[in-house]
Amino acid sequence: MFSPWAITAFVEAEGWEPAGNRGGHVNYLLKASSLAVLYTGISQGAASTEYFDPRMRSVIVHQQLRVTQEEFWACVNRRKRPERRSDGYSVGLRGQEDASPPPQDPALLRELEREFGESPADVEGMTNVELRAYLAPLWDRHAHRYEL
Repeated sequence: MFSPWAITAFVEAEGWEPAGNRGGHVNYLLKASSLAVLYTGISQGAASTEYFDPRMRSVIVHQQLRVTQEEFWACVNRRKRPERRSDGYSVGLRGQEDASPPPQDPALLRELEREFGESPADVEGMTNVELRAYLAPLWDRHAHRYEL
């Protein structure tokens, strides 16, 4: 059954590194190549299977973990790591050919500029996943300023 425990089993089997806790999520990073850093957060409060409806599962597996459902379960059940391309996507999800990266999410670029005063030029060439991974420690440092 798809659950936070299954996602944790996947990231541990593939060698993702813990990247702290934020917003009720345990965060993980995977340096898939010199060009791609993947980021995912596992909700600590989402124990219900209703939270993981098919659309949510698809987002997590395909967009965050960047694998097929078959590769996900092979890694969870048999610890078989997916084969990845240089852009971080699994070969099963996108094929052997490297595709050009999608454009950066303007909302992430605005967040970087508005919240942290950094220029979008500083992160030029990063994928959205890499940009989220770049923003995560900035938000963590920002949050620690306001802790009692």
